[in-house]
Amino acid sequence: MRLVGHRFIILMPVSMDLKAQILVLFHQQRFNVKKICGLLRLKKTLVYKTLQYARAYGVPYNPHAHKPGRRRILSQGDVQFIVALLTRKHTIYIDEIQEQLRNERGVAISIPTLWCTLHRLHYSCKGVSVRALERNDLLRSAFMNKIADEVMNPDMLMFVDEAARDKRTSGRKKGWSVVGKRCVQRRCFGRGERFSILPILTLDGIITYDIIPGSVTSARFLQFLCELVVRVFLHVFGLLTQCEDPPLQSLPRSSKHPCFGQLQYPPL
Repeated sequence: MRLVGHRFIILMPVSMDLKAQILVLFHQQRFNVKKICGLLRLKKTLVYKTLQYARAYGVPYNPHAHKPGRRRILSQGDVQFIVALLTRKHTIYIDEIQEQLRNERGVAISIPTLWCTLHRLHYSCKGVSVRALERNDLLRSAFMNKIADEVMNPDMLMFVDEAARDKRTSGRKKGWSVVGKRCVQRRCFGRGERFSILPILTLDGIITYDIIPGSVTSARFLQFLCELVVRVFLHVFGLLTQCEDPPLQSLPRSSKHPCFGQLQYPPL
């Protein structure tokens, strides 16, 4: 903050990217200092100092300058130890990191200091993406090559996945509230009736689907393929024959929304 006349003006710090642009304009574009100041709206002293640092250190700042304030509690070795812990075990708790620092490095720090250190290292706490331990990358690559050889046209591919919903599905886990006050929402604790959804997805979108009360068993899934998948393509190519299998016990379909209530045949 600087006093100019009778007013205080807050001076915003100049980013490293903007300082790097000074070097680009001066050396590559051949702009003079006055033109750089007018283009980037910077003071001449900052431009001259940035060019001086670039000639002395090769970077647009002084790498040996120390930030004002208290010295950091954690040394460079302690920081590398924390990074090694996070690399070895991604799901480690922050109090476990604190305990490991105290036992292995002899450093006692608080939880807020540890949070600030992780934030400075660009670490954040996020949801874990689970990857199957049994997954074999070699077999996956071989399967992809096999599909590429057998399926000459991508329109031949169909994908199916089961989804389910109940009364608690639409409930959200996070909300907004005033500081110091709980975010309370009244909702059903009972799950209610469960519905399973089986869609068939292609490059043209969802061509058919079925909504089934309860869970989907292997026998019901085979019936779904026979009744609503195989029959669709047999009917399209004029090969539909009589089938004595009982129909699926599904929810009644609506005629108001053909995209979701009727079978959508793929284009020929």
